Amino acid sequence: MRLVVSTILLWVLCGLAVSQSPDSDEALLKKTRALYDAPFTRNLVSFDCSVQFDWKQHTINLLGTIPPALLPTVQRLQAVQHRVFVDRSGATVSALPKAPDFAGDERATQLEQVFNAMASQGFDAWLPFSTNVILPMGTTKFSFQESNPGYKLTMSGPNVAATLLLDSDLRVTSGVSHLPQDLRFTTEFRPGPDGFLLQSVRTGSTSGGTGRDATFAYTYQVVQGFQLPLEVTVSPATTEPWKFTLADCKVVSGIVIHVASPANPK
Repeated sequence: MRLVVSTILLWVLCGLAVSQSPDSDEALLKKTRALYDAPFTRNLVSFDCSVQFDWKQHTINLLGTIPPALLPTVQRLQAVQHRVFVDRSGATVSALPKAPDFAGDERATQLEQVFNAMASQGFDAWLPFSTNVILPMGTTKFSFQESNPGYKLTMSGPNVAATLLLDSDLRVTSGVSHLPQDLRFTTEFRPGPDGFLLQSVRTGSTSGGTGRDATFAYTYQVVQGFQLPLEVTVSPATTEPWKFTLADCKVVSGIVIHVASPANPK
């Protein structure tokens, strides 16, 4: 699943396109970009929060009960405190005040590693939308084509080929990438005070069925004027969902320098 998330980040950062009229494409892209709540394109530099996870409930959801032999492991895991640091480059989940010592409990060590991976992926899947790099940037080639009921946004670049579908209100509804890897995803957004907020993104291979998809879902909280995740639910293709709650969030904000992108290249 990390490969799927990483692939989204790679192709949206590399860029993509084709044409209608460069001027009208640029105007429509500008209008589209302004409709989304992407806090990292404003003054948000980074944030860090405590990550709360209910190991007991997760185990019950997975197994139906907590086997007596597993209870000590669950208690050890529940005692560990975590924080996540998120900036434009990604998310880092850390145990506080230091990495836990599970005294030879190999199962606890493995579950702690899975927890860190799931939490990191939940935030990494949110980043392309919170930075607006899901839309063309820089020297990316792109074109909008009318497609009932909205638009098809085609993008192309070195080792990249992808298409986004947008609804009539310019919400991204789905995307397909053929390079650097076959990938498809669908998205849901809801209106927020500062623009469209990502509610969920489902990812999978273009050759796989929907049963093999991974889904990431988000609710939000206001922290120092920014809409940041409150609850993150990661639903892998093969296991029960992992649901995290963020609390005690601290924000670093500052001036963001915007570099004007050149006209849509031919």
